[in-house]
Amino acid sequence: MATSFPVLHTKGGYFDVGYSIGSTFQSRIQTYLESSALFKETLLPFYDTREGRDLVETIMTLTEKNFPMYIDEVQGTAQGAGLPYEMLFVNNMLMEIYFGYSKNTPRLTREDLGCSTVYINRPDVKVIGHNEDCEDLIKHLGYVVDATIIENDVVEEKFTSLCYPGGLPGASLGFNYHGLTFSINTVVAPTVGVTTPTNYLTRAMLRASNIDEVKDIITNAGNGISTGCNINVGSVVDTSTQWSVEVVPRVSESKLSVQEIHESDDPEKSTYFHMNEYRHMNIKVETAARSKARLDRAMSLPVPTCARDARNILGDVKNLMHPIFRTVRPTDGAATACTGIFDLLNKRLDIYFDNPSMDIEPLLTFNMESSSRR
Repeated sequence: MATSFPVLHTKGGYFDVGYSIGSTFQSRIQTYLESSALFKETLLPFYDTREGRDLVETIMTLTEKNFPMYIDEVQGTAQGAGLPYEMLFVNNMLMEIYFGYSKNTPRLTREDLGCSTVYINRPDVKVIGHNEDCEDLIKHLGYVVDATIIENDVVEEKFTSLCYPGGLPGASLGFNYHGLTFSINTVVAPTVGVTTPTNYLTRAMLRASNIDEVKDIITNAGNGISTGCNINVGSVVDTSTQWSVEVVPRVSESKLSVQEIHESDDPEKSTYFHMNEYRHMNIKVETAARSKARLDRAMSLPVPTCARDARNILGDVKNLMHPIFRTVRPTDGAATACTGIFDLLNKRLDIYFDNPSMDIEPLLTFNMESSSRR
């Protein structure tokens, strides 16, 4: 049973916050890059080719113009961790290289795509529950960052985010001081663009104060996004609606579809599920069997009406080959690193590092009300 997970509270400019993350978690970041099969067998070999290096440098130049402050953050993390900046830039291009640029056959496949999300929007229960599925290393080497970004004596951003080692905040689950909550599901789009990496846009999303700003940031007019994704958004300020934002790369700007989950007394209308396929955008791609199995299983269970029901669904292991709560096994190369339960009415985020359907307390709890009012 999990007994600890580190949380860093940090304040300063973009570079300073990055440096604090890198220096605090230097050992975790270095161990992850030395141990990750994805990094060692797909990302690094790709970057070590002439074609790969040229492509990464092209994207790096584009990103430096598009999001210079987050480049500063990555450079700070790299310096703090004692690693080359280019190594961490590549580390933040996992989905682009893995599903688009690399010609190597990865050890993991599309079937190992991760993350499952449950929405409940009733008058008395407003919950978004999320399983963070990834390499099993993340459970042991990840960390949470609670950051206040200050530039020229002005608070630019405040957020709390679960982070992959050496990865930008925003790529998994978190919330900001505007009261917005976020989690991310990977989806495979028909193409992968040579433009701003997705991790930089989900990082930028942490500064949004409402759903319209989320859409503007992810659309990224003039540059777009490189890979497909699904962003699950809630608000502790206006709890009447929850949003499932599906994104697909397109020339010059991202294409979005927003499914609104409105408050309802009807359990069927107040519930929604999202795994790793496009559900409300008309995109023709092959659906991974593992994702389909998780969605089918979730929809076959009793309709959830409370946080405990969401935890039971996210902890379900009935399908032995493709369970919703995942552990590494011969049929699965990934695992559920943690489960986040966003309770929007009570302004609370609980994070479980063991199966959330068990009778256990969360290992981490964050008060989103205090964050939204600072």
